[in-house]
Amino acid sequence: MEQPVTNAEIGRAKSLHSLMLFDFIVVHVFLFVLALSLLKASPIPLIVMPLLSIVLLGNVILKTSRAIKTETSIFVLSHNLLAAQRAKLFLLLFIVTGTLTTLLVLGGAQFGMSKITSYALAAGIGQLPFMVILLVLVVLEFDAEHQCKDGKIPAAALKLHAALKKA
Repeated sequence: MEQPVTNAEIGRAKSLHSLMLFDFIVVHVFLFVLALSLLKASPIPLIVMPLLSIVLLGNVILKTSRAIKTETSIFVLSHNLLAAQRAKLFLLLFIVTGTLTTLLVLGGAQFGMSKITSYALAAGIGQLPFMVILLVLVVLEFDAEHQCKDGKIPAAALKLHAALKKA
């Protein structure tokens, strides 16, 4: 759906999409690669990465819950609802796959697995699905941000807004 919107509305609607893209690309791609390269020196970057991501995703969810109460623009609220839904999905995925990966890497020996087996399972079952879904979410967020710049509301965002109004 396309409707006339102001630059201020576009800025407010785009801000959460930009925050999500920052989390996906900078934190989960660049910082993860940096953390892996520094792992032998210190595990701190690998600990900071999930904490930073949880803070950013929580910020998106918190700002959307505030916007539900205060935002008057359907355009901005719809985009915020879409970003929050994706943030919740990603946070759940992040916690589940992160927990599985951590259990396999740190506790694989307690399950009777060799080190290589636990690492292979952690990468194949824990990290591979995570990275695939991360790639899909990056594409979806870029599309949502582009539609935001054009003053469009994605169909999924309209459905979320309609569901909010019914509740």
